[in-house]
Amino acid sequence: MCRFLLYKSNSPILLADLLTRPAHSIIMQSFNCKLRIDLRRPMNGDGFGIGWYDDNPGTPGCIFTSTLPAWGNLNLQRLAEKIKSAMVFAHVRATTGDTATSESNCHPWQFGNLMWMHNGYISGFDKIKRRMQNALREDIYLAIQGSTDSEHAFALFLSMLDDPSKTVFSFQELRTAMLRTIEQINEWLDDDEEPSLLNFAVTDGQSVICTRYITSTDSEAASLFYSSGSKFQADDGQYRMVKANKREDVVLVASEPLTYERSDWLVVPTNTLLVITPKLNVHLHPIKDKYWNPDRSQPSI
Repeated sequence: MCRFLLYKSNSPILLADLLTRPAHSIIMQSFNCKLRIDLRRPMNGDGFGIGWYDDNPGTPGCIFTSTLPAWGNLNLQRLAEKIKSAMVFAHVRATTGDTATSESNCHPWQFGNLMWMHNGYISGFDKIKRRMQNALREDIYLAIQGSTDSEHAFALFLSMLDDPSKTVFSFQELRTAMLRTIEQINEWLDDDEEPSLLNFAVTDGQSVICTRYITSTDSEAASLFYSSGSKFQADDGQYRMVKANKREDVVLVASEPLTYERSDWLVVPTNTLLVITPKLNVHLHPIKDKYWNPDRSQPSI
């Protein structure tokens, strides 16, 4: 089980204000996560990755990955103190399915202007891997560099788009492709398998789509939270989401809250798709398939 966060705003933020400085930053979560389901691997020390976009819409983002644990990577700390961005992906990895610890297996991944990361696993991936590969477009299949279920899920998502090489997508296009990806994975999976955890995130630098999803009607998916407001900043050394007006200028989505201000964070319900539009509107859509259960209990923070 991994941990991830994403940040979208009208103004750039220093990466250190997301990755290293908050009380429960993504770096802290790499060795001290609080809400993981899989307790067999308490550390997220099998590599990390950060991805960010500049302020030129339609241009590809940049990705930095490493197989070193995030908590001990000096280059990550140096970059975080210098780079600013208004669209950030960050991920700390714990391997699943006995996949190798390699840079090609570190999240996020990129294809054209699209960036993708995943927290969870596809249960029984080895049984559906060949069918998944056969469903891919040739150019997308050839772009796969690693061996993870997560990167293959990204390739499947790309194959659901009419033109994955475009520079800008509507959030409706990305939402539809995400739902089709989950639907197709479910068609291939054996119901007797252990539930799959499909917390996916994708962006083109303008819109963001996230899911909190499990192939079960009664179990909870891997944790996911979001926070929105005017500015994410530190007051007297403590970070929090400032809500100075009714406008949403910042949206944060994270596997675990970055701060201990309970009022700042909302739970994304299990089996729900979250959309962040280019104008920073947040929409939550229940995924009403065979695993949808409106009576499923939802945890509090």
